[in-house]
Amino acid sequence: MNRTERWARRGTQLIATLALVSAAVGCKDTASGGESSASKSPKPAASSKKPDSGSVKDDGKESAKESPDSSKKPGGKGSAGALTCDQLRNAELQNSSMRLPDAPEGTVVAFTDGRWEGDGVVIELQPQCGIGDMTGDPAADAVAAIKVTTGGTGKFYGLVTWRNDAGTPVPAAAVSLGDRTPVVSIDISAPERQATVVYLTRGDSEPTAVVTLRRTAVYRVTEPAMVELHHSDAPYTP
Repeated sequence: MNRTERWARRGTQLIATLALVSAAVGCKDTASGGESSASKSPKPAASSKKPDSGSVKDDGKESAKESPDSSKKPGGKGSAGALTCDQLRNAELQNSSMRLPDAPEGTVVAFTDGRWEGDGVVIELQPQCGIGDMTGDPAADAVAAIKVTTGGTGKFYGLVTWRNDAGTPVPAAAVSLGDRTPVVSIDISAPERQATVVYLTRGDSEPTAVVTLRRTAVYRVTEPAMVELHHSDAPYTP
């Protein structure tokens, strides 16, 4: 065998050896990679979607906050603010439910700036006024004095109770005090729902042109009237 043939034979052997080594290395890597992938199982992908809070049940332990109840706000009947004496200057005075003594029958009477006039009768609101509960609900009512002039010499004084109807004065009860009996003061005792009224009057046998008594009378509302419970008199000198 000459030199050329020997070199060719050695080259063939070398190539075969390299091929065997490469094959062996490849098999080892494949076995190692399969073993690694088998021992390391892939983790499940985390969901990017957040839980829907609206679909989570709380089993009654925690619930959505209740929206405020509008019926509990101030302004409803019984929760309105107290009436004011100034409101009475433009308040209704007589309607189909409440007849005002000494006023024309069958006529709706309402003040305009503290005065009403019709059928020869003039009714004027007097400055004496009291604020407090007279009708038994939580809202403070109003009691005020009025003067009714019928065209003659008579000037008939009286009392009117206005019920607080959601902040609106509504006439509820009234009483006449008689001719030329001006009112001095009105005070309301809310717990007892009574109005203590001081006014000037006279004895039954005395002429109406004079006043000789200072009367303190206590009234309670029995719709549509104001009923006197009791009174006491003291001498009065003009």
